Amino acid sequence: MLGLNKGECYGLSNYFKIGFRRSCMSESVVFARTLSEGSKHTHFKDLPVAEPAWIHFDALQIGVEADLLGLGVTAPVVERLLASETRPRLSQMDDGLLLILRGINLNLDQDPVDMISLRIWVQGQLIITVRRQPLASIQEVRRQVEAGDGPKTVQGILIHILAALADRVSRYIDGLTERVDALEDALETSVDLFALEISDLRRQIASLRRFIAPQRDALFELSSGKTQLLSGTETDLVRDQADRFTRYVEDLELIRERASFVQEALNHRLQDAQNKRGYLLSLVAGLFLPATLITGIFGMNVGGLPGVDSPAGFFWVVGSMFGLSLSILLWFQMRRWW
Repeated sequence: MLGLNKGECYGLSNYFKIGFRRSCMSESVVFARTLSEGSKHTHFKDLPVAEPAWIHFDALQIGVEADLLGLGVTAPVVERLLASETRPRLSQMDDGLLLILRGINLNLDQDPVDMISLRIWVQGQLIITVRRQPLASIQEVRRQVEAGDGPKTVQGILIHILAALADRVSRYIDGLTERVDALEDALETSVDLFALEISDLRRQIASLRRFIAPQRDALFELSSGKTQLLSGTETDLVRDQADRFTRYVEDLELIRERASFVQEALNHRLQDAQNKRGYLLSLVAGLFLPATLITGIFGMNVGGLPGVDSPAGFFWVVGSMFGLSLSILLWFQMRRWW
C-alpha cells in the first residue's frame, strides 16, 4: 500500500462527483493514503473513481483552506473544519458527515486534559481529518494503515479513530482513579500537598468531562441510524464506542464524588485540629486569668494594698495565684473540660 508525501500531486474531485481535477499537495497535508487492499497507486490522480482514501490536514498551515476547497469541500464545511474553537458534535452537511471530537493531549510539555480537537469530514469514499496539534490516536491508526493491518474503508478508519481516542481516555481515567485511591490512603500526610493534589485532580476531572460528555452524545447520534454512512454492523461498533464514553463520564462522576469526600474529610480534619488548638488556648487563658487579675490589682499605684509592708507579702501573692490556678484546673477536670 503506497501513499503520498508532501509535494506530490493528486486528483480527488471524483470523490465528490464534480469531475476530475488535479492539484498539488501543499504543506497543509500531513499525509494521504489509499485504503483498498493491494493498492499500488503512487499518485492520487491515477486513483479509480470511488477509491477509498484518507487525507490528514494540519489546520495551522498556510493554504489549508484553499486545499480543502480545491478538493470540492464546500465553504461552510471548510469553515467548521478550520474553526479555532470547537466542541464535540455531529452534523450532516452537503451529503457528507462532519464529526468533531476531542482526544487526550499527549504532546511534550502539554496538559493532557487540554484536549486536542479532531475534525472529521466523510463524504463518499473519502475521509478527511483535520488537526491543530499532533494527535497520538491518528498516528496509531496511520501506522496500522501503512503496515497493511489497518481498515480498508472510510467507515473502518472512522471506527478505528474512535477506538484509539477511547483507549487513551480510558488509560488516563485509570490514572485518575489510581490518584484518588492514593489520596484516600494518605489522609494523614502533609496537608498542604494533599490539598493541592485534590485541587489539581478536580480540575482535571472538570476539564475532561467538559468534552467527553458531548462527545458521548455525538457518538450516540452517529449510531442512531439516521445516517446512511454506516452499515448495521458498523453502527453497532460506533455504539460500542459511545457506550465506552458513557462509562467514562460515569467514572469521572464517581472520581469527582470520591475526591469531594476526600476534600470533606480533609476539611473536617483541619477544622478539628483548629478547634482543638483554640480550645487549648482558651483553657490556658482560663488558668492564668486569676493570676492576671491579682497582678493587675497589686500593680495599682494606690495606698492600702495588703502585704505591701510585709516581707512575706510577695510569697503570699504568688502562692495565692498558684492556688487559684490549681483550683481552676481541678474544676476543669471535674467538669471534664481538660
